[in-house]
Amino acid sequence: LCGPCYSIALQLFSNTAPKKRVESYFKPLPGEIDNIVQAHPEDRKNKPGQYEKWRWEVMLAVEDPTVKGQERPKDMPKQPIFKQGPITPGEWRCRTCYADRFKTLYFKLNPQEATVCQGPCKLPRLEAGWSIWMEYDKLPPLQQAVLNRREAPKIKNILWTKFPGAEITWEEDNDFDGSPPSA
Repeated sequence: LCGPCYSIALQLFSNTAPKKRVESYFKPLPGEIDNIVQAHPEDRKNKPGQYEKWRWEVMLAVEDPTVKGQERPKDMPKQPIFKQGPITPGEWRCRTCYADRFKTLYFKLNPQEATVCQGPCKLPRLEAGWSIWMEYDKLPPLQQAVLNRREAPKIKNILWTKFPGAEITWEEDNDFDGSPPSA
C-alpha cells in the first residue's frame, strides 16, 4: 500500500473491541412472544405488501431448561405476557415440535380434528401447546420492529436508519400506484 493509503487503513482498522461484552440475548419469560412463524397466507394473498394489516402466527415462550440466556436487566422494559388461550378452530402448529424443527425437520401443521400432535413429540395438544394468530397492531413494539425490518419496503428501512421510528407515508394520486419509490 502507498504511504497515505496505509495510514488511512491503519486508522480505520485500529479501533479495538469493547472491553466488556454487551449482552443482547435474554431468555424469554413464559408467555412472551418467542418467535414469529409466518403471515397468514390468506392475508398475504388478499392484501399484498400491506404487512401491517396481516395476521401473524406467533409462538409463545415456555419454561425450557435447555434454552440458555441471561435474565433481562431490571431497568430494561418488560415484554408483554400472553396467554395460550382456548383451542382455536383450524389446523394447528405444535409448539413443542416447532421448538425442535431444525433437529427433527418437521414443519407440518396438525389437522383440525387432531387432539394429539402428529409430529415427533406425539404429545396431547393441551400439553404440547400451539401457535396463536395475532394482528400486527396487537404485537408488542419489539415484534413490530422485527417485522418492519423483514417486510417493509427497503426505502423505509433506509429512512429509518436516519430517522428512527418515523412514520413514513406517501400520497396517492392518479400517477402514483401507492407503492414507495425503489431504493
